[in-house]
Amino acid sequence: MRHHLLSIVSLVALAAPGAALGQVSNPGLSEGEMGSDIVVTARRREERLQDVPIAVTAVDSAALDSRGLDNVTQIGQIAPNIQFTPGQGGNSGGIAPFIRGVGENDFIITSDPAVGVYMDGVYVARTFGATTELLGIDRIEVLRGPQGTLFGKNTVGGAINIVSAIPGQQQRIEADLRYGSFNTVRGRVYAEMPLSGDWSLGVAALGEFGEGWQKVPSGENLGNRNVVAGKLSLHKSGPLDILLMVDGLHRRQHSAPHSMIAFTPTLLSTLQSTLIGPCCTVPGDIDRTDTTPSLSKDNTDAINAALTLTADLGGATLKSITAYRYVDALFGRDGDASSQVNYAGDIHDENAQQISQEFQLALDLGGRGSLLLGAFAYQEIARDNTRLVVADGLYDALVAAGLDPLDLGIPGVDPIPAVALDLNIDFRNRQKTRNLALFANGNYELTDKLSVELGARYTWERKNFSQAAIRIYSRQPLLAGTRSYSQEKSWDAFTPRASLSYKFRPDFLAYASYSRGFRSGGFNGRPTSLEEVGSYDPEHLTSYEAGLKMGFGRIATINFAIFRNEYRDQQILISTLSPSSGLIVVRNENAGRSRIQGIELEGTFRVSPQFTFTGALGLLDAKYKEYVSVINGVPTDVSSRKLKQAPDITANASAIYQTPLIDRLEGIFRVDAAYKSAVFVDTENTPLLRQPDHAIINASAEFRLTGSGFSIRAGVDNLTDKRIITAGYDASTSFGFTEAYYNPPRRYSITLAYRH
Repeated sequence: MRHHLLSIVSLVALAAPGAALGQVSNPGLSEGEMGSDIVVTARRREERLQDVPIAVTAVDSAALDSRGLDNVTQIGQIAPNIQFTPGQGGNSGGIAPFIRGVGENDFIITSDPAVGVYMDGVYVARTFGATTELLGIDRIEVLRGPQGTLFGKNTVGGAINIVSAIPGQQQRIEADLRYGSFNTVRGRVYAEMPLSGDWSLGVAALGEFGEGWQKVPSGENLGNRNVVAGKLSLHKSGPLDILLMVDGLHRRQHSAPHSMIAFTPTLLSTLQSTLIGPCCTVPGDIDRTDTTPSLSKDNTDAINAALTLTADLGGATLKSITAYRYVDALFGRDGDASSQVNYAGDIHDENAQQISQEFQLALDLGGRGSLLLGAFAYQEIARDNTRLVVADGLYDALVAAGLDPLDLGIPGVDPIPAVALDLNIDFRNRQKTRNLALFANGNYELTDKLSVELGARYTWERKNFSQAAIRIYSRQPLLAGTRSYSQEKSWDAFTPRASLSYKFRPDFLAYASYSRGFRSGGFNGRPTSLEEVGSYDPEHLTSYEAGLKMGFGRIATINFAIFRNEYRDQQILISTLSPSSGLIVVRNENAGRSRIQGIELEGTFRVSPQFTFTGALGLLDAKYKEYVSVINGVPTDVSSRKLKQAPDITANASAIYQTPLIDRLEGIFRVDAAYKSAVFVDTENTPLLRQPDHAIINASAEFRLTGSGFSIRAGVDNLTDKRIITAGYDASTSFGFTEAYYNPPRRYSITLAYRH
C-alpha cells in the first residue's frame, strides 16, 4: 500500500508545475446545481437541456466532483427511475442499468444490454471494459425511453451517454488524490495542452488501490481495488475536425463481494458432506465470507479507440465515427463461502472484440430545423469459456465407493448414473453478432413556438452462436450425444418516433412524443439438456410520453414527465430447475405483454445566493399483463410477479450551502439522500431477495482556497451504514443456498484536488 501511495503522490506531483502557469477563479457549483443552462448532445447536436423534448438528466463534471461520485453507476442517486445492479459472477466492472423498469444484468455474451451505454458516441456492448472513473469527463446524459433514431446501436429502454472533454487551445490541468476507508487510495490526473497549429492533446491517468470491505479469514478481502487506467485524446480543429481517443484499463482484483445468506440441505449437498467434506455454513456477517483463491478473480484488460471526423460542408455537416473496442476479462465467485471445499462456484474467461462504423449527415433546414441521416454497421466477436464447479470430486468419490449407479432406495426411482452427478462442466461459447441500421431524425419549427420531430430506424441483426460443454471428470458431453452444436438466426425491425413541442415562452416547453424500441433475440447460453437448446424472440417496446420543462431564471428549474411503456415479448432472465438434468438453469424467455407507466419530476431551487436545493421523484407502476413460464416442465401463469428492479418510488434530494468562511477560503457543505421503495432483485420474486425500502445518505464538506485552484473535501458515503441487497441468486431448490450482493458499508474519504 505504501508503494502505491507514493506512486500516486508522485503522479499528482508531476502536475504541480502547471500551477505556476496561471490561476483561475473559484469554479463554484455546477451549472446544473445552480439552475443555469447545461448544453447537451442528446439529439446528436449541441442544445440547451431545457430545449430538448426528451426526458433527459444531465450531470456535469462539477456535479460529479462535488458529490464525490466514483463512476457512472452512482448517477442512480441523482436521476429518477434509474438504478444499477452490481456486476454478478464476481465481476465488479459491469454497468447494468435499469431505466423505468427496463434493463438487463446478465453478463453472458448471448445477452445484450436493454439500456445502451455510449462512450463519446460509441456503443459499449461489454461494459466491464469501460473506463468511467477518469477525470476529463465533461458530462453524463441519461436519456429515458427508446432512442433508436438518434444513436447508432438500437436501444429499447434508454441510453446513457458519457461525453469526454475535447482538448482545446487553452492549457488545463486537473488532479486529485483521495484516501478513504479500507486503506483505499486513488490518484487521478487530467491535462490538456495546445500543440502546433490547430492540434491539441488531452491526457488522463488513474491509479486506485484498496484492501476491500468483505473480510476473508483465509486470505485477502473481497471488493479490493487494484486498477490502473489511462486515456489519450488528440484533437485538430478546423473545417475538417479530427478527434482521436484511445483509452486502456488494467484491473487485477479479487471477486466482487457476495454473501451466502441461507442454506437448506439437498441431495447434492448431502452427498457432498458424506463423501467429500462438510457443506455448508452460512457466514454470520455479510461483511465476512471465505473463498477458494482459484475462484476469487476480477481481472480485466481493455483497450478502446475511436476516430471521429467532422467535416463542415456549408449548410451540412458530415460526421464519421470509427471505433474498435477490446476487452479480456477473467472473473469468478465462490458460492459456498468456504476455502476448504468447492461445492459451488464458477470462473469465467471472456473476450470480446467489436468494431463499428457510423456516418451522420446533419442538414440545416433553412434555419427552422435540422435533419440527421445516419448509417451504422457493427460487428462483435465474443468468446466465453466458463468452468462450472459443483460438488468438485463427487464423481470420482462415487466411482471409488462403488456407487455407480447411485441407488437412492426410493421405490419407483431409478438409480442415478455417477456421470449424471459429474456437475463440473467446461462451457465453450462463441458468438458473432452483425448489426446494420439506417436511421433518420428531423425537427422543424412549424411556427415560432410549435415544432414537430419525426424519426425512423430500420435495424437488421444476425447472430451466430456455438457451444461445446464437457463434464470435466467423466469427459462426457453435458448434452447427451452432443459434444457441440451451432445456431444462427437474424431479426429485423422498423422503429419510428414522433413528437410535438410547444414553447409558451423561451424557458417553458411542453412536449408529447411517441416512439418504439427494439432489442433483437438471442440464444440460451446455459442449456443443461437438449430440450433447453434454442433461442428467444426479440422484444418490442412502445413508449408514450408527455412533459413540461420550466425555467424561472436563476431561481428554479422544474421538469416533469409522464409516460406509458407497452412491452411485447419482454426478455426475462430466469433461474429454474431442469427436470431432466436436475441442474439449475439460467435462461432468457419472453413474457407476452407488460405495462410500465409512471411520473418523473426533477427540480433545482436556488433558495438564496448561498443555499441550493435539488430533488427528483420517480413513480413507477409496472406489471405483467401476460406471462407464462415453464416451471419444472409445466407451463405456469406467473403474471402476478413483480418486475425486478422496478421500485414504485425512487427519490433523491440534495441540499448545498456555499459560503465564504475567511479571507480567500470558501466552504461548500452538502447532504445527498437517495430513497428507493421495496423491490425484488430477481425475476422469481424470491422472498429472501426482496430489497426493503431504504434511504442512502451521503454528506461532505469541501473547502476551496479561492484564486488558487486548490480544494480539500471530506466526505462520508452511506452515513447511516444502511445495508441492503442489490442483486441476488436463488439456488435453494438445487444447490441449497441463496446468494446475495450487498451495497458497501459506511465509508469515509478525504480528497485533495487541484483545478486550473
